[in-house]
Amino acid sequence: MKKLVIFAFLVAVFASNVSAAVGMDNKDVTGEWKYEVPTAPYGYEKGVLVLSEKEGKLAGQVKFEDGYKIELKNITYTEGTLKCGLYVDYEYVSIKAKIDGKKLTGAVASPEGEMKITASKVK
Repeated sequence: MKKLVIFAFLVAVFASNVSAAVGMDNKDVTGEWKYEVPTAPYGYEKGVLVLSEKEGKLAGQVKFEDGYKIELKNITYTEGTLKCGLYVDYEYVSIKAKIDGKKLTGAVASPEGEMKITASKVK
C-alpha cells in the first residue's frame, strides 16, 4: 500500500512538471514573428507569423504584407523546434524552425522545393 501511495505521488509530480514545461515552452513561441523567405514567390516572401495559445494548444496564422491571412495547421513546439503548416494556393506547405530567444531559423518545404525562413520576434 505504501509503495502505491509513493508511486501515485511521483506520477502526480511528474505530470505537473511536464504540463508546466509545455506551458512555458508555448510562451517562448507565442507572439508576432516578422519573417522573410527570400526565395518564395512574390507576395509570399515577407509577412508576420502570429502565434497564440488557445485552450492549452497553439494556434496561429500568417499575415502577408498585402493583408491576406492564412490559418496555420498542425502547430507544435517542442524542445525549441516549431513545426506547422498551411495551405497556399491549395498546396500544403510545411515549416520547421528552431527558436533561439527572439530569432527563428529554419526551412519551408513546398512542392517547388525547400526554402530558408528567418524571423525575429516583434514586441
